[in-house]
Amino acid sequence: MKNMRTTIAGLVFLVPALAFAAPRALAEGAAPPAPTQDVERTSAAREAIQWTQDRLAEADATIAALERSAAALTGEARARVDAAIKALREQRDAYRAQADAAIANAKSWTDAQVSAAQEGLDASWAAFQSARDSYLDAAKADLATRRAVLQAELEARRTAWLQSIEDLRTRADKVSDDQRAAIEARIAALKAQVDDAQARLARLEEASSTAWKAVQKSYADARALFYETYRSIRKAIDDASK
Repeated sequence: MKNMRTTIAGLVFLVPALAFAAPRALAEGAAPPAPTQDVERTSAAREAIQWTQDRLAEADATIAALERSAAALTGEARARVDAAIKALREQRDAYRAQADAAIANAKSWTDAQVSAAQEGLDASWAAFQSARDSYLDAAKADLATRRAVLQAELEARRTAWLQSIEDLRTRADKVSDDQRAAIEARIAALKAQVDDAQARLARLEEASSTAWKAVQKSYADARALFYETYRSIRKAIDDASK
């Protein structure tokens, strides 16, 4: 128990120290926007910045799940866990400020600035996820807690995914009849991906770190596949609408 408390205490001081500094390219006085050389790549990067808001919903869900898991604790253990969760909230809020700045300025930024912003956001999100995992390991969270956290995150992400699918369906209404059927079939397949990602959580049946990491990787792969497929369908719709 003493070792667990020491580890959690260390996490409390570690989490706020994780870097959330905006990339140097985002500082005031950065070069004015230059003509776009690669429209498709730039569009994807700017869309990726918009999707950072989905991560915030995931962070909120993570923290809420951890708060519920800590509800049964008392005394010193509860105080230390509350401090660790508070640090995660601060990290989430820093990410939110970074994301808000990127979203507000992305339209006027150069390609280099957009890329720097996305890299900074990705690094900050990875730091949040690492801190979450460190917390779960330090608190020796059981399988039920880990499953609850992942379930909460996936539900938040699933909501964002379904909204994106509805956006595709709305856009597909403007496509000619001879092309719409193929696009709608691809959208249906994308929805099936979302349902499959939800089902994967049920495969976390053992409390080993290997099983936990495997499910996390499966979830990350599903997320990457979703956005890759979404962009492909979105481009097909845009091309068909020209």
